[in-house]
Amino acid sequence: MENNKNFKNRENGRVIAGLILVGVGAVLLLRNSGFFLPNWLFTWPMILILVGIYSGVKHNFRNNSWLILLAIGGFFLFDRIVPNLGIEPYFWPILIIGVGILFILRPKKDRLFSCDVNEKKNYENTGTTAWQNTESNFTTDDSNNLIINSVFSGVNKKIVSKNLQGGKVSCVFGGADIDLTQADIQGEVIIKFEVVFGGVKLVIPPHWTVDNHIDGVFHGVDDKRKFNTSADISSAKKLILKGSVVFGGVEIRSY
Repeated sequence: MENNKNFKNRENGRVIAGLILVGVGAVLLLRNSGFFLPNWLFTWPMILILVGIYSGVKHNFRNNSWLILLAIGGFFLFDRIVPNLGIEPYFWPILIIGVGILFILRPKKDRLFSCDVNEKKNYENTGTTAWQNTESNFTTDDSNNLIINSVFSGVNKKIVSKNLQGGKVSCVFGGADIDLTQADIQGEVIIKFEVVFGGVKLVIPPHWTVDNHIDGVFHGVDDKRKFNTSADISSAKKLILKGSVVFGGVEIRSY
């Protein structure tokens, strides 16, 4: 079932990428043929909008990266369509105010990073000791689900769970440094990434295998591990990376 879903997503991404390329080529052909086309069609905000559409369609509009890209691209594009408004200088002040309002309206939590209501109940019911500060500026989390939300901030987290079930990492204009060297997994575990204009550093035990399914635009997934030739490549401990990265990157290391 999961394989069919992944295949469908890949097919959707392939089709939408092809349609976008055909559309861009047709527009360029019309312009070179002498047809009048507005200049804003050939500006950088259009690239963000097209990337946002591609990301949204490929992931069935289930992530937030496409909305962010459309919002940023639409803001700057509107200023080019109606140049007399001159709203571009107000982008950063409005963005900063919006983030501030988000922090004010967000429910109060007694831990450094936010997680959903169900995760909070799980922490309370199991009596977890997560989110304790360490001397190395990392927070120690012994919960079985990795949840990171980083918006205009940096996150340093050390996972010590011996039965990690998976999780989700979301970084928007931010970064995350995740240490899994003291964690353990059983079988296959999935971590989903949603990174927009950000970066993630993931440190894992050297005997884990990694199956990378992360896709995106203007992104990179750099595996910098020093592979141990004596390790069993058929190890039952497999970390599966999924999701999307737009204008960002993921770095994988093993100490």
